[in-house]
Amino acid sequence: MKFNNILLVDDDESTNRFHQIVINRLEITNKITFARNGKKALDYLLSKEEFAGNKEFVQPEFIIIDLNMPVMSGFRFVELYIETENFKKHKPKIIVLSTSLIPEEKEKIEANKDIFMFLNKPLTKDVIVSVLVGNYIEN
Repeated sequence: MKFNNILLVDDDESTNRFHQIVINRLEITNKITFARNGKKALDYLLSKEEFAGNKEFVQPEFIIIDLNMPVMSGFRFVELYIETENFKKHKPKIIVLSTSLIPEEKEKIEANKDIFMFLNKPLTKDVIVSVLVGNYIEN
């Protein structure tokens, strides 16, 4: 079982690289796409054109997005993306990541039914297997 694409959205290159290494070692996806902020991710999902060196658009099953980023935050991305036809048609699972979470942010995440879950950074092998692979098998 492999996913077609996992979209990693984080302004921190080292976090993206770490998550890429862990995901690649698990061999659970054919492709990993990167975006440096919510706007770039939204552009990728809505334009379906060449983006960040990827020649073909591949709809991600999972979007793993950092909460706090410049240009467009993870919250703002979710607010805009869930209103699009792309989201309504494909319903990718959105996982929000953060290194710290204030109570108001946690409440906002838990209140949004379109967010699959919140996780602390960084993602570990065990968390990825449990959340991504485990959930995929259950559904």
